[in-house]
Amino acid sequence: MSWKLREKVKKLLDEERGTSHKAFGGKVSVALVYPNTYYVGMSNLGFQAIYHYLNLHPHILCERGFLPDPEDLSEYERTRTPLCSWESGRPLSSFDMVAFSVSYENDFLNILKILDLARIPLLSEQRGPGYPLVVMGGICAFSNPEPMADFFDLFFLGEGEEAFPEVVGLFRALGGEGRGREAFLREAATAGGVYIPRFYRVSYGREGIIEGVEAIAPAPPRVKRHYVAQLDRCPVLSFLRTPHTEFGDMLLLEINRGCKGGCRFCLAGGIYRPFRFRTREALLQSLEGITLPERVGLVGACITDHPQIEGLCQDLLERGFAVSAPSLRAGAIPEGLLRYLAQSGQKTITLAPEAASERLRHVLGKGISEEDFLHTVEQILAQKIPNIKLYFMVGLPSEQEEEVLAIAAMAKKVKHLMLSAAKSSARLGQVTLSLNAFVPKPWTPFQWLGFEEVGRLQQKVGAIKRALKGTSNIICFHDLPQWGYIQALLARGDRQLGGLLLLAHRFGGRWKKAFQEWSLNPDFYVYRRRQPEEVFPWDHLEDGVSKGHLLEEFRRAGL
Repeated sequence: MSWKLREKVKKLLDEERGTSHKAFGGKVSVALVYPNTYYVGMSNLGFQAIYHYLNLHPHILCERGFLPDPEDLSEYERTRTPLCSWESGRPLSSFDMVAFSVSYENDFLNILKILDLARIPLLSEQRGPGYPLVVMGGICAFSNPEPMADFFDLFFLGEGEEAFPEVVGLFRALGGEGRGREAFLREAATAGGVYIPRFYRVSYGREGIIEGVEAIAPAPPRVKRHYVAQLDRCPVLSFLRTPHTEFGDMLLLEINRGCKGGCRFCLAGGIYRPFRFRTREALLQSLEGITLPERVGLVGACITDHPQIEGLCQDLLERGFAVSAPSLRAGAIPEGLLRYLAQSGQKTITLAPEAASERLRHVLGKGISEEDFLHTVEQILAQKIPNIKLYFMVGLPSEQEEEVLAIAAMAKKVKHLMLSAAKSSARLGQVTLSLNAFVPKPWTPFQWLGFEEVGRLQQKVGAIKRALKGTSNIICFHDLPQWGYIQALLARGDRQLGGLLLLAHRFGGRWKKAFQEWSLNPDFYVYRRRQPEEVFPWDHLEDGVSKGHLLEEFRRAGL
């Protein structure tokens, strides 16, 4: 690694707490890679958890790798520096295993960039003995790994705190390279949570629709994801601390996993079933030894589902911690929780109504009335928390024009409540509106639907912004609908997308150019409504919710 690059890494490492340093030799070496920059990757609690649980094992050495910052890429190219791990500065290609933790489909191209920078062949079939085993985990691995099937030797499906170190231990036991590597893959194929794509043959019909997926021995017909039954056994918090994250130096603490809500659009609510929580006692124990003062960010799909949430917050404040909550479910916020957040100095509460009409929220399975929502806003303002952030989706199934404009109207209603509350506080807060294109995801009742046409999404976003023009104290952010299209393509595609990803990588991320050169039509994957009996690319995986149940919920939505 060049001196300039090494010095930048050293400076960031010097500001970390909790970094693991182990000697090489006699251990399986794992390069754990987040396919985005250090700032983004170190904000990911799942990435930190796997790093921690791998390094608990004396026979496993785990170091990290990241996508270089944009300004550093030219230095890598100028000095012909291969991508290296952060802790020891060793090339990623020298590790026994390179394991990617992938949370977002739009990072798929970054994976190919990282493999290129690491001098590791992109296609799994081109990697023989002497190259690392390339593995993928994270939510993208167990929602739909098929678009990345050509590039990975193995996918780990599910929650990895307990089971993934066991997979690494099996790799060590069977030798890792040469004949031992093949023996490992055949043995691992029968282990829970392990999916090896080359042991599955996909057949297609004339129109490009999947006809079936055949397992090749010793692989099972369906691969079950792994989940942690007792979360108290596996605390998850900010094991690595650095100010260079989205959350600054806040300590994140996962208190529950899964969700009781059952919203029909939500991927996490489906694949993290069943709902589980860590006990109040276990959570407090996991914070022993943390230096005060400290702000603790409570993490979970819906933290108000935790049956001990108020008591937990009270305990934390009594021990000198401040508490913070990134997002809350409107209509289900205990008053005590809001009081504790206000006492901790939280200035913004995020709510996700998703849709501005009760009809659409009913379609989504999000059972909250407008009256309940506005009452929640009043509760927040009564605690002198001045700012509210609102998440909405556009392009929802059966969405009408007036329901799009109702998003702006709801934001104005929230501002009106703020104006009333500001009479006593002499301070007017801010409403932040975040608009995101609805992407029908695997493992949800809406997986049969298509994505809204990009031009229509642009019109809808434009209509909302025009309706808010000139309105003070309301700011609006939105994703580009074109990126929603890419996300929908990668989230719902099959392994034929491997060729498209190679083209997009070759063209430096210019998707339009890649679409022109690709032999298939991406609209086939993005806009098309699936038939009830259609075989999905992910149907040979099991993620804890049956296809029959999802289809029943889809029909109940009336779409």
